[in-house]
Amino acid sequence: MQKKIFLTGLFILTLTSNICLAGFNLSGDEIEFDMESNLGVARGHVVLMQDGGRATGNYAQFNNKTKSGYLQGNVVADKDGYHITADTLTVHDEDHSSASGNAVLVKDGRTLKAPLIDYYKTQQYLQAGNGRATLIDTDGSVVEADEINYNHAEGVAKANGSVYIRSDVRKLEAKADSAIYRVDNSNSAANYLELIGNASATQDGNTVRGNRLKLNNAKVAQADGRVIIDYTPKPTAPKTGETVESQTLVENKGQQKTRRVRAYPDAPEEA
Repeated sequence: MQKKIFLTGLFILTLTSNICLAGFNLSGDEIEFDMESNLGVARGHVVLMQDGGRATGNYAQFNNKTKSGYLQGNVVADKDGYHITADTLTVHDEDHSSASGNAVLVKDGRTLKAPLIDYYKTQQYLQAGNGRATLIDTDGSVVEADEINYNHAEGVAKANGSVYIRSDVRKLEAKADSAIYRVDNSNSAANYLELIGNASATQDGNTVRGNRLKLNNAKVAQADGRVIIDYTPKPTAPKTGETVESQTLVENKGQQKTRRVRAYPDAPEEA
């Protein structure tokens, strides 16, 4: 089957599958382009090249004058170090594009997933939402929220709406109404997690709750508002021959028990 391109307006038919326009290089099984309106359609094995970026899909519509259009069907795109897969990729103008439908974006080892992801080139700014959004950091830490905005230039992610965070590396689980998550590869000591509104964070079995919590890489927590701390001390092994008194609080009809424990392995327990 021969591949064809149709140029209407000039009424030219040629046996080729590639067209070069100002800012565009487009190929496909079939391409129609109107020279008067600058509107074009491509079908089948579509490949779009623009400003160093490359995108592939099944179908495309584009406007060569406004540098706008969209690509549909099994979309895969690579540009400026971003790798994108989605059902549809829309180019609104030279600065703003969006991926929709099972959109996944990968950059510098970080993955952003959402039904809709908007990208603003000049600001290096990403906005993910229109449903549940997920950001996966380089160490496997996960941030989930109704909306996640990520400023790649600053290395700061802002999450809003039923925020949930899990980090297996830090043994951390956190929840809040919103959160600010700094992820700077060049200065990891400056990274932090700030939880805002109905905030709670559990790490190593210890939980802190408050209106506003801030945790940094040094495992230091700062809390504002009414703060509740559930602390589980780590057991320490007593020295041989040493008598250690410990308090064990047991919720049993409001009663509490205190026991004395000897460090001798064969010694009987004292009531």
